[in-house]
Amino acid sequence: MSSLLSKLFDTLKISTLDSIRQRPIKLVRPKKQPNPQFYGYAISYEWLVQFAEQHCPEKLRDRNSKGYKPHAMMRAYGHLVDFTGINNLDTITCFNPMEGASVPPEWIPVSNCYFDDVLSDEEILAFQIRTVYVLTVCSDEEESFEDRPIQEQMDYLTELVGHGPQWWMGCKSSY
Repeated sequence: MSSLLSKLFDTLKISTLDSIRQRPIKLVRPKKQPNPQFYGYAISYEWLVQFAEQHCPEKLRDRNSKGYKPHAMMRAYGHLVDFTGINNLDTITCFNPMEGASVPPEWIPVSNCYFDDVLSDEEILAFQIRTVYVLTVCSDEEESFEDRPIQEQMDYLTELVGHGPQWWMGCKSSY
């Protein structure tokens, strides 16, 4: 009888560990902002091209051919989805305020082209909005947030990218 209980207990431990591994990453949803927010990794177009050149060079066009860079970026994105198993990976342009600062409130209407005649043409041309290209795994929107990846996938993606993820505010008010 005790060996049967022992086997049942071992089975329960294994199934409990498997279900823990399959739970989405623990993540606190940020305070609601005027634009959607995205959880992910700041990357560059060049990083995607280098990733493709490193991980799938045989699938790339000749480096001198027209459209090489967008093609390489697309291949890198596809490989990242395949490597990590995160099917809802996306790339979004987000605001990139100074380190630790919040997004300046005037960036939001300007990025959405809502000037309401507040700014002159010269001010608009002089206005500098800093942005960053982000490889996203989820957003603060309900459906996306609930469909976030598991910790094991995030750990692997963090290793591939070389730095951790964070929350970013998207540049457009609706996606």
